[in-house]
Amino acid sequence: MNVRRVGVFLAIALIVLASGCLVKPPAKVTFSIDKTNVPPGGTFHIIVTINNTGKVGLVGATLILGNDNFYIVQEPRFPPVLKVGEAVQLVWIVRAPPKPGVYPLQVSLELKDELKRTWTGFYGQFKIAVSKEENVPVKLKIDVSAPEFVRGGENIPVNITVTNEHDQSIELLKVSFAPLPGMKMLSAPTPPALIPPRESVTLSYTFKAPYAYREGFVSVLIQYRIGTAEKSMAKSFRVHVIWKPWEATLDQLMEAYGEEYSWTSSGHIVDRYWEEKYNSTSIFNATAFRPATLSIVGDASSEYHAALELYKWIRTTYNFTGTTRTLNPKELLRQDSISPHEAQVLITAMLRSINVPARVVSMYDGTDCTSRPITEFYTSDGWYVVDFRHGFIGTLDEYLASPYFPRVYQLATREGQRLVALKYEEGSHGHVDITSQFTADLEERLTKVITDRVRPSLRSKFDRILNGLNGQERIYALFLFAAAPNDASLNYVLTEWEVDKIQKNIKALYEFYHDLPWREDFTYYWKIFIGEVP
Repeated sequence: MNVRRVGVFLAIALIVLASGCLVKPPAKVTFSIDKTNVPPGGTFHIIVTINNTGKVGLVGATLILGNDNFYIVQEPRFPPVLKVGEAVQLVWIVRAPPKPGVYPLQVSLELKDELKRTWTGFYGQFKIAVSKEENVPVKLKIDVSAPEFVRGGENIPVNITVTNEHDQSIELLKVSFAPLPGMKMLSAPTPPALIPPRESVTLSYTFKAPYAYREGFVSVLIQYRIGTAEKSMAKSFRVHVIWKPWEATLDQLMEAYGEEYSWTSSGHIVDRYWEEKYNSTSIFNATAFRPATLSIVGDASSEYHAALELYKWIRTTYNFTGTTRTLNPKELLRQDSISPHEAQVLITAMLRSINVPARVVSMYDGTDCTSRPITEFYTSDGWYVVDFRHGFIGTLDEYLASPYFPRVYQLATREGQRLVALKYEEGSHGHVDITSQFTADLEERLTKVITDRVRPSLRSKFDRILNGLNGQERIYALFLFAAAPNDASLNYVLTEWEVDKIQKNIKALYEFYHDLPWREDFTYYWKIFIGEVP
């Protein structure tokens, strides 16, 4: 009898363990909102406090809104790693429906840890009254005075006035900010411990704008205690940072770009091998090129916007051909037609002429370095890519998650070719090997780009799919998902297909194709995956 009981208890324990009931949640999570009454189409803040009580670090959080009438205007940035024992407060800016009424709003939070596990089961429930009249007076009022438009590198004065409308004093516990990426706090006051009833206090801060384009909201979060209750109130204000390196000083450019500033110099765009192969010099004078470039970029507000204007101008001005006749940027300006190779040289020269670091990158097989050229240009957010052959312009990580990179990856990792930045030096091949810039942490970088395309409610399912694959299968799967022609197609598959079906199809495709040369456009394999190509 005792043996039977032990067996029953063990069976029950295994069932409970398998169901996850004995697995301790990795964090304590609390939800709050700063107001329950908002005007039609107005914004409010969902404040989430996450205390890591688990055994490993946390690396991400996804907030899912349970009512489609609301949408997230701006998400917070999660710390690189929230270590065990640490806590963080995150602020989501949410826009209310345009139609008046009382709306239920359930929210759920999914956490991802360092072991790539997704944790669910954190919920909050609110009622939001959307009304043209303010029925609930705000007891802690926050007013912000700050310039909306600034230039990169400028100081941003921010004055925060906190008014206590309560009938008793409040204890000011903490004042914190969620700034835009790259914004740095230069000075901050010491807030008073108490704010008496019906009184105000003004706090003056100074931030430095990044040398980068930014447009979004900065949030200030006030944590306070009234009586025995601890509460939070948030206020967001818009900041628009414009960065025009063609109007910057040398000191600003050096601070913005560091060692990458060397890629703005005049001289040769490519190496001797290119010039010998095409029997042409690639030398140019940045100062002479500058007026023509400025007339094209117009009132662009960043390196990317300038590059986009140049890209569009080249696309619409020239007829594209397969014949490369010259590498001379000055001669290229006078031509009616242009090859992709020539277009990469031209846009590189144009970008350099307006103080944007730029270089031509190509594949090097040990003999030839003229294959698959692209242009990289640098910003404080990292490298961007222009690829005329495939009609692509975007961040480097977006390029890695494009249908055109998988074949490059295969050539680099399986056939030994290298990705090189061309530099004119004494020898025939003047190269800087930057292969690792394209392949390091590839799985993590692809996952981030694709996750942004996946609906929040499907992200945990997406994680489960990847966790059921081995290393190279995961890379192949990520290339496959990245090749989905649009977000709707990607999310449809993740919604309608079971995890097992997706994993089995990926494994079958990988097993058949992984040793074969992949096509130039990986979209072909996505079509096979979803059954469009037999």
